[in-house]
Formats: sequence, C-alpha cells, structure tokens
Amino acid sequence: MKSESKISDVIGYLELLQQHNDRAWFKANRQLYDEVRIPWERDMARLITLVGRYDDNVRGLDVKGCVYRIYRDIRFSHDKSPYKNYFSGVLGRGGRHTVMSGSYVHFQPGNIMVGGGIWWPEKPILDKLRALIDAEPDEFLQIVENPEFTSRYHWECNTLKSMPHDYPKDHPLARYIKMKEYIAMMRPELDYFDCDDWVERVADDLRHLMPLHNFLNYVFD
Repeated sequence: MKSESKISDVIGYLELLQQHNDRAWFKANRQLYDEVRIPWERDMARLITLVGRYDDNVRGLDVKGCVYRIYRDIRFSHDKSPYKNYFSGVLGRGGRHTVMSGSYVHFQPGNIMVGGGIWWPEKPILDKLRALIDAEPDEFLQIVENPEFTSRYHWECNTLKSMPHDYPKDHPLARYIKMKEYIAMMRPELDYFDCDDWVERVADDLRHLMPLHNFLNYVFD
C-alpha cells in the first residue's frame, strides 16, 4: 500500500513554519498545514495498524491520542513561539501519555528520529528497571547486543556521572545501570522515506525494538 504523505513535503512545510512561527502567518497559511497534516495523520493511523499486528500495546490505538498537537504550551517558556517545528507521535499503551516502553517517530528539519523506549521514568520505575537489568544481565545483553538491534539503533539517554549507591562502581553493566532513561533511536536521512511505502519500512524497523519493549515492560506486570 502506498503511503499518502511525502516526508519531504512535511519537512518543507516545517522549514517554512520555522521561518514564520507566528499566529498571523499560520492562520493565513492554514491550508498548507492541513495539506501535509491530514495525509501524515492517515499514514500514522496506518503505522499504528501495522505495529499493532506485533505489539499488543499499540493495537487499536486512536491516532489522535498518539500524535502531538502543533501548538506549544508557552505559559512557562522563555520561547514564545506558538507552534512546534516538528510532527511526532508515540505508539504505546496510552498513546502519547504512556509511561511504558513504546515506539516514537519524530519529523523535524535536520532532526528525524525513529525508535523508542522509556522516556524519563519516575524514580520508582527507574529503580525497578535498574534492578531488572542487574538481575537479568544475560537476557538484557542478548537483546541490546543483537545485530538486528545494533545495526539500526543507538542509545540516546541521559545518564548519571557515577553509579547509583546501590551498585558497585565496577558493575559489568555500569553503562546501563547509570542510564536515567532507556531510549534507542535511529536517525535516518530524508531519503530513507523516499519510497512508495515509508510507513511499511518504519513499521518493519520498529519491529526490532519489540524485545527491548517486552523486557523493559516487565516492571509494569
């Protein structure tokens, strides 16, 4: 099935929005926004369907609950630009409000990301994640050292400078114990999406995150 949106058109519109990030321009050019948003959301709905075939947490999600709105919350921000300069969405239980490990896509000029994991877990969950990795090192390493994973994804995580107090400094998995979140991303170039069905391609690549999702989501059982 052919994808309905062209990511090059999405990025082109977002480049324009970066240059004219004000309400007057947005309102005057609302048609441009709708011309890229509507087919992109249809493709995101199809991505949910494809990923839902192998991820029970995604099956049946509504696209509106997964994609982020273009409007920024500027109440407590020094940056008063009213609009985001990216389209993005989360595929996980609860959509964009999930606290579990899920998939993420992000389309922004110069910053395209496909991947997933757990973003900024609260401390009780983070403690459980570290304990799980400590208790099941072989299973964890089998997942994150699998060539199907490493050939696509790299870690993009905030980490502690030193080990948590409960773990020895020479812990063999110190790199992972020090992480404050568990996010694996690929950063494809724009030509990655230059195909008839980029949605199918993304769904196929996201499939290789399922062992990581399943492992991390043990802490929610």
